[in-house]
Amino acid sequence: MIHLFPKRKNRMYLICACYIALVGVYFALNRGVNPIPVLLIALVGLGIVILSQYLTAFNMHSQLLSRLYDHLNLEGFLREYEPMLRLPVKNPNIALTVRLHLSNAYCAQGRFDDAIALLSAFVIQPGKNKEEDLLSRFAIVSNLCYCAEQKNDLETAKKYMDELLSLKKQLEDIQESKPMKKRMVFNTELNEQCLKFMETGKADIDVLRNLVKNNPQQLHKITISLWVARAELAVNNRREAEKLLEQVAKLAPDLYPGKTAAQLLADLPAKTETRE
Repeated sequence: MIHLFPKRKNRMYLICACYIALVGVYFALNRGVNPIPVLLIALVGLGIVILSQYLTAFNMHSQLLSRLYDHLNLEGFLREYEPMLRLPVKNPNIALTVRLHLSNAYCAQGRFDDAIALLSAFVIQPGKNKEEDLLSRFAIVSNLCYCAEQKNDLETAKKYMDELLSLKKQLEDIQESKPMKKRMVFNTELNEQCLKFMETGKADIDVLRNLVKNNPQQLHKITISLWVARAELAVNNRREAEKLLEQVAKLAPDLYPGKTAAQLLADLPAKTETRE
């Protein structure tokens, strides 16, 4: 992640250069010293310096993501994160990671076309590791499918869902050859339930509620809660739907889920009063 923070990377290079220079000065002043143990200690110290800078960059990246997923501070996140698209990042996994997080931010703003364009422009260069290529495509297609579902584009969503399930099957076949503890799980439940709702007007509310319950990130909680509320309305559970919509509208009034929740509340027919 350090390549996403040029200032931190340059600082690491400077620290390493100073460190190496100090080691050189030490040898110049102590010509009779045995160089082997000193060099070994110096290499360990240099490794610690480099590792500390990488860990710092990792923590900086995690803090940025927390702005998006936990604190719902999209403006602050995008201000810091969008410039990373222009960085000359050679690692394709890091480059894809940036695009995936940005696409989530764009979706949270209702900018689904921007998210689709960002993801569609990423080209996966086939490598020696087939599993990594499949994982990258799975992540991209999952987000593209969700964008299509949010746009209510049924045909495109179905196309992506077919590809997503195919990728999932290939990845699960690969996992069979691994020890149980090292196997990965690939979840497509949200996309499947969203597509089911688009096709039939109903979804499995329990599945959606479990997705909300088991997801620690606030952004995903409110996004999925909006689908739960829609599903509740579809089976005339107005009280539960209203409760969820009010929560989403309150937590994210400036984001797409909050605005959509507020609109759904406004569109609900007025309650009829019962008189004895």
